[in-house]
Amino acid sequence: MTTNNPSRNRMIKSSILSLVIAGLSGCSYLGTVVSQADYSIKQMVSPEQHIYKHMLSRETFFVFGRIKAPQTTINKPLAVVAISDAFQNSEVVDVNHLARPDSYYGMNLPAGEYRLLVVSDLDGDGFYDQTEIVGGHSLSVSAESVSDKVLGGFDIDLATLLNAKGDRFRVKVRDTAGARDSLFFPNGTLRSLDDPIFAPDMATLGLYKPAAFLEAAPMMFYALEEDVGYKVPVIFVHGIDGSARDFEHIVARLDRTRYKPWFFYYPSGTDLNQLAAMFYKLFLSGTVIPLSEMPVVIVAHSMGGLVVREALNLQKGGNDESHAERLITIASPMGGHPGARSATLAPVVIPSWRDINPDSKFISQLHRKALPAGIEYHLMYTRGKDRISGLGADSDGVVPLSSQLDPAAQTEAIELHGFNDSHTGVLGNKEAIDEILRIVDEVHAPFPDSFMHELMKGGYRVKLGPHYTPMEAHFIHNLGFFMEAMASGKLVPFHPSQEHFVKAAHGDLPPESPVETAWIKFRAEYPDRLEFENKLDAEGSTPP
Repeated sequence: MTTNNPSRNRMIKSSILSLVIAGLSGCSYLGTVVSQADYSIKQMVSPEQHIYKHMLSRETFFVFGRIKAPQTTINKPLAVVAISDAFQNSEVVDVNHLARPDSYYGMNLPAGEYRLLVVSDLDGDGFYDQTEIVGGHSLSVSAESVSDKVLGGFDIDLATLLNAKGDRFRVKVRDTAGARDSLFFPNGTLRSLDDPIFAPDMATLGLYKPAAFLEAAPMMFYALEEDVGYKVPVIFVHGIDGSARDFEHIVARLDRTRYKPWFFYYPSGTDLNQLAAMFYKLFLSGTVIPLSEMPVVIVAHSMGGLVVREALNLQKGGNDESHAERLITIASPMGGHPGARSATLAPVVIPSWRDINPDSKFISQLHRKALPAGIEYHLMYTRGKDRISGLGADSDGVVPLSSQLDPAAQTEAIELHGFNDSHTGVLGNKEAIDEILRIVDEVHAPFPDSFMHELMKGGYRVKLGPHYTPMEAHFIHNLGFFMEAMASGKLVPFHPSQEHFVKAAHGDLPPESPVETAWIKFRAEYPDRLEFENKLDAEGSTPP
């Protein structure tokens, strides 16, 4: 990496040094420079769509949707394979190994024409091939057809087979034993914060090699627990070179009886407009995660605050959209990062660096719309004095105070909260966590207190036999006492689904949902349930 321009050389060195001091890895960046040069050479000699996907100078598109599988009997491993003929016949460009029927898949693809094929290891040989296609859909993506580079709602119906007679491919089945199954979320999205997927090396991979990150972690939504509908979602969004693990101290003190932590875990080297569009479609549009009247809280650190603020610009005010009642940004460069000005002259420009340049179009348009009605914005800034940073005393060692306290952001904020701590140290700061939890605690689920009292009791601590489906067992174990209160008349229904449950429980209507069939089975099996109530009063209730 040489140049004959000493002035430009010093500028690049200064830029990279500033970003490295901010917590990034210089060795990783130099490795990226080498690998990107290697990709360019390979594309000149023997081009592949798979290589284009890994080139930071090329656009890629996030594609996601549901695998619709009515009455499926498939019980073998399942995957979605993206096939292209752009440079060679039947090139495998991307594979999502975490697919399952009636759930979401996600892909990351360069522009082009594809066949998205759902495959299952039907013969059990440990490989997917063209004889094991169980569904598919043709796909065309381009900047003209998908302006925000996010194509959501691209569903694949297993009832429709795609004609792919000419395809020849062989993909090894990936071992997903460590990925917990979920009744409500896509495979692999239920994790603990100590899971290797949230390790620092994965976070750094997302910064310098976004496509490789998405091959290992294709779903950008993650949760710590199976869903129960009465808890308020608290969505955590990390910053550059960060992960869900950054919030472990906050999550450890979160009231998990009333709130559920969700995470937007994304490759932080990616274009921020694209990430914002993905965040909007996942969490705010109401089409992927329909929350109805349930409010959400968003807690974003560093660059994550920029992603979320742009996502809020995309809200249209529709009735189906999710409603964020509180937004908390922590040490976010709302006015951009001055180090990114010269970073755009580096040999390889990371897309997110370009966007956090204070002179970028992204920053200039970040506050083009007012925040959606009803949201309260709390701006948290850090003023630690790290003299090594080279940013002066008025910074937290990474982001200048002037950017954290950008005038447009200050105008929007209902409160400003300052802390004497470092850029990342604030996430473990007791005073900061106290303030975050106080703000979160202001947001409540849209249920009467009497309903919340029964919901928070949980469910019946009994082993259920195989005649219960997993979904039915989930409802008995987690909502059993609430179901009892509804069926007995202790609670008066206020929603049509609750009214139907009561009528089904009394035999006035046939059961239509797992919660109704679960209760009818359980009531017949355990006609005297008073002992459970007495035991609950004595020691509380948790699922078995």
